[in-house]
Amino acid sequence: MFPFRNRTADPLLVRARRLQSGTATDRTMFFSDAVFAIAMTLLVLDLKLPAVPPDTTAEELATLLAGQLGPLAAFILSFVLIGRLWMNHHRRFTAVERYDSGLQGLNLVCLFFVVFLPVPTSLLFQANGQSPWPPVLYALTVAGAFQSLGWLWTHANKAGLMADWLDPALYGLVLHGTDPVWVVFLLSIPVAFVSPVWAMYSWVLILPASLLHGRWQLARLARGGRPPAPAAKNAAGEP
Repeated sequence: MFPFRNRTADPLLVRARRLQSGTATDRTMFFSDAVFAIAMTLLVLDLKLPAVPPDTTAEELATLLAGQLGPLAAFILSFVLIGRLWMNHHRRFTAVERYDSGLQGLNLVCLFFVVFLPVPTSLLFQANGQSPWPPVLYALTVAGAFQSLGWLWTHANKAGLMADWLDPALYGLVLHGTDPVWVVFLLSIPVAFVSPVWAMYSWVLILPASLLHGRWQLARLARGGRPPAPAAKNAAGEP
């Protein structure tokens, strides 16, 4: 029906598809590293020392500094979470040798949550535990970041973008290595509507949950007759 279109469309589409995939993942990694660095830098902007008059006593200074413990705790928590996300992102891209538009899109979704995290961080301790929405927004953002990183890993495997040395055992170990983080944050959301303070305290459970989950994963691999190499543990993001 459209002979001119039929003669030119197919070669054009073939060439266009070459622009959507390839082996040069360096730019994706460099761009991602920059976003992670910017997000970490934005966190510190909410740490502001209070104005200290010249005649302030030691007790008054201690009181002023104690009032900044909330923002400092929020900064430390978010810095650690972004750092863990960056380490897992970096390690997973060690096994990703090719890219396509789907991988880049999912990577942008992950980076969206990362660069947005300073916003709920600044709200977290401003409400003084009176409103459930700051911890709910924080939990959704963190869970979204870790979940989207898992979606990226799953897509890379299904699309054949992985290195040949990645076997199914290591793939599964890495895929579920950060499950305790987003699970604990999601479970804290209903708690926030009962007690916002206890919802934030519940996040401490990430530490023992990650430790137990990591040991369970390694024990399961050992029972399957595939003793995990040290590199497998590092790629899974275990401390």
